Amino acid sequence: MRLHEILGDKKLINIAVDLTPILPGGENGGAKIFVIELIRQLSEMVPQTNFILLTQAASHDELAFLDRSNVWRRMVIGPVTKNSPPYALKRLAHLVLPHLLNRLRGVISRLGYMLLGLIKRSNTGKLLPKLDIDLLFCPFTAPTYFEHGIPTVCTIYDLQYKTYPEFFSAADTASRDHTFIEACRRATVLTAISNYSRQSAILHGKLNPHIIKTIYLRMAHRIVPAAAHSNEVLSRLGLFPQQYLIYPANFWKHKNHEMLLTAFGLACHGGLSPTIKLVCTGAPSERQKFMTRAAQNMNLGDSVIFPGYVSNEEMGSLLSNSCGMVFPSLYEGFGLPVIEAMAAGIPVACSNTTSLPEVAANAALLFDPRIPTQIANAIISLVEDESSRAKLVESGLTRAADFLDSKQMAKDYWDLFQYAFNHK
Repeated sequence: MRLHEILGDKKLINIAVDLTPILPGGENGGAKIFVIELIRQLSEMVPQTNFILLTQAASHDELAFLDRSNVWRRMVIGPVTKNSPPYALKRLAHLVLPHLLNRLRGVISRLGYMLLGLIKRSNTGKLLPKLDIDLLFCPFTAPTYFEHGIPTVCTIYDLQYKTYPEFFSAADTASRDHTFIEACRRATVLTAISNYSRQSAILHGKLNPHIIKTIYLRMAHRIVPAAAHSNEVLSRLGLFPQQYLIYPANFWKHKNHEMLLTAFGLACHGGLSPTIKLVCTGAPSERQKFMTRAAQNMNLGDSVIFPGYVSNEEMGSLLSNSCGMVFPSLYEGFGLPVIEAMAAGIPVACSNTTSLPEVAANAALLFDPRIPTQIANAIISLVEDESSRAKLVESGLTRAADFLDSKQMAKDYWDLFQYAFNHK
């Protein structure tokens, strides 16, 4: 029991936020963007509450900008080297798991990830009681630092590995499944970023619907459209305003870049203006290199641009000067870039699968991401059909208004924290 409870003052004073999964740069995708914005808003909304950010060495310094009088970082995982136990255990899992039968793979993986969790906690002991923590928040799902008697809230983004297991290694699938099972077992309450993700969690986790709540990512304002004179990134990439489409996504398999390149090639041969380019932003990776080579082999090397990871300011400029966003992802738990484009007054064409119809509603041109001709037709319409473009911009601005208020998102999380604290 915490000190203020002994004294009869049941208030949320100290909240631990597990940021140990955060990696440098943009490798965490939208999850990192979300949690940073949420911490900012919560720290302003409830200045009497302290937020202790649990970090790892690789990103500890990068997160220094979050420091406030009621927000501070505590490094709980030191530098990972090739000789460290976590590295060795993960390497062993990648080597061994693919060669095991499925049933045995599940048993071994659960034992392995239990051991990995114990290793992560080994240097911290009873960390949460030592810090007088009232609630543990796990925005990356895994309740690694769970302690009995301390309420825990976990965020569920998606269960993509259930739908597309072929996109993941045996070790990664085992890790994700273990994380999901532990979150369902340990969390006092869960939150999902869309109704689609919530229903998926209820189905696969056999959850009581009352313990998981949908809280949307209300951050449509995050990318501020750049002023007309802030076009340095366009000059650097050889782009001209209204002469390119944009797809902001890391090069994960479900982002469907292969099909997008195929569809863009079809559009180019189907009447799309030769001046139109396709810009695919995303953190550098081996798959980015693969896509670059693929574009060259398809004779699209001069028309497809891969700028890598870009800053928010550069993204604002790229977004506001584009003629539209094309978003052919096979699987999304939410689809934040779609809403960001709508808020910037940019017409959107996106997939008709998973959470995207829920989020985009009737404000985007929808297509089947598995059919390249549908994507190609959407690309041509997005660029050349002025009437459709105008309608998409208008309906997009209206739809984005529902996702502008990050303060409301923070309030929803705060209400959930209080519920968890009072129902532990």
